[in-house]
Amino acid sequence: MNPALFVKTLREKKLLLPPLSGYTDYPFRVILAEFHPPFIQTEMVNARAIVHGNRRTSQMLRIADGTHYNGVQLVGSIPEYMGKAAKIVQSSGFDFVDINMGCTARKVACRGEGVSLMKQEKLACDIVETVVSVADLPVTCKLRLGASKSSVNVESLSRKLVDAGASVLTIHGRSGEKKFGVQIDFRSVAKLTSTLPIPIVANGGIYTGHDALQVLQKTGAAAVMPGRGLIGNPWVIPEIIAAYSHGVYSPPSLQEKKNVCLKHLDLLVNFYGERRGVLKMRSILPHYFSTCVFIKDLKLDVQRLSHADAVIALLNMVEEKDGQFIYLKK
Repeated sequence: MNPALFVKTLREKKLLLPPLSGYTDYPFRVILAEFHPPFIQTEMVNARAIVHGNRRTSQMLRIADGTHYNGVQLVGSIPEYMGKAAKIVQSSGFDFVDINMGCTARKVACRGEGVSLMKQEKLACDIVETVVSVADLPVTCKLRLGASKSSVNVESLSRKLVDAGASVLTIHGRSGEKKFGVQIDFRSVAKLTSTLPIPIVANGGIYTGHDALQVLQKTGAAAVMPGRGLIGNPWVIPEIIAAYSHGVYSPPSLQEKKNVCLKHLDLLVNFYGERRGVLKMRSILPHYFSTCVFIKDLKLDVQRLSHADAVIALLNMVEEKDGQFIYLKK
């Protein structure tokens, strides 16, 4: 994909879906594709594992068909491996590459990857330069304000990443100490959007179409990236699209939610096998019905499930009464 086309489409559509570790696997990307977003990304994929042809990693690179552009988020700290992985990603048919500079998971950060790259500005730029030089794809970076509150350096690093050849930067408006629960610093994101020559995507605090509009207004960003609010709620895609056009958005009915959830279950079982697929669904299903009455009971019961038929039986216990979804444990 031509970087200019990527930027043009991003500015027009104002929406970039996230790479959610453990969630935006192939089954969920198939679900997301049915809601016609402009861009879909994989969960973070280890560059070294791609280069070495790891079987499970190769599975992660399966492309979900649709009208969208497909991206891969690479995680790693060795420019050579990141470049080789990007070339493999390009030959596999992906349209853009995102470099993870924001993951705070200990097992990632302790290897000098993810958010730790923000503390190593030269290395971060070397990675971007390497990937840009070897892959004929747009290269984006996803980062935070800094690795910690005491080392906020997003402004200096962002300028260097632009010089290194990044086409777009996604900024999560928090530093690396906590993933959630801390107020998002939209002012810092706004400062970047007003001073950098490339598009900035604002990430954090986006759960509805109204949120998307508010974040665009507060930051002046070219686009938004919803985060965990997308899990179990692919309907946020048409909700945001409707908000942008001032159109009418109709929330899904209970049956629509069940149908998509059941399709998600089927995709997981076919992709991972029944045991692993159901284990995955146990962490996802409550998100589909997060607003239902007695959600705590549902969360407890779903953790006991080990077969697809049991998941279906549990879904049959979610009903609608007086406009509310209710989990009616038998």
